[in-house]
Amino acid sequence: MSEGFLNQLASDGVAGPLALADKSKLDQARDAVFALKARRRAQLQRERETGTTNTEPNPLLDRHLDIPVLHDLYFDANLQAAVKLAFGTNLFVWRTNFFVKSDGTGQNKWHHDRHFENGREPISLYDTSNHFTITIALTDIDLDQGRLEYVRGSHKEIEGFDRDIPRHFLEAPAVIEDRVTPMPLKRGEFVLMHSSLLHRSLAFDKGARRVSMAARLARNGTAIPEYGSINPAGGKQSVAEPNVYYRETGIMQFN
Repeated sequence: MSEGFLNQLASDGVAGPLALADKSKLDQARDAVFALKARRRAQLQRERETGTTNTEPNPLLDRHLDIPVLHDLYFDANLQAAVKLAFGTNLFVWRTNFFVKSDGTGQNKWHHDRHFENGREPISLYDTSNHFTITIALTDIDLDQGRLEYVRGSHKEIEGFDRDIPRHFLEAPAVIEDRVTPMPLKRGEFVLMHSSLLHRSLAFDKGARRVSMAARLARNGTAIPEYGSINPAGGKQSVAEPNVYYRETGIMQFN
């Protein structure tokens, strides 16, 4: 990591890819995600068969809290060093998610990961001092395997591009087409990005199933509203706002 790493983050909104220091448990982590994905498919199948809405938790969310092989990836030496250099040390993980693509999986729309700001404050897309995302490839993610793409520099204002749009949208306006950039990743590589950066994944075409995992980071003390997601890592409840939670200390700490 060097000055170029920070320059890339500042100009493009994303830094990397970088390699994990320890790749010895990637297959174990991948297989754990496959099992969680199978559980999620079973939930959705029951919904279709019974016509009822599933009330069980999504098994793909926040399993860094109870599956050690997934938890430990976020404490990889190279990943921790990159996060510290890019964003500092006063951070916590408020959400993780896992994404599996295989035959028949369609594309994800363009979107950003800035789900909330601080409590019930309006989202500030161009404030780069808070809200960050880590994406780790547990398998190769090549051009045909539902490749990741991002809009280079979309964490900052782009002349002629109106960001006052829904968080998810299908087509990139012409004004940003030349900024669309592929993000292929090799097994065991990761990238860091500002959570307001626009990105998507394309439909799966061919190849082996691919798995990525994402973590959302926020500054310690950031209040997490219930409508965004109650902080699964615990935290103190706000007295002023009963459905808001916040953390105070630690770099990527979990309860």
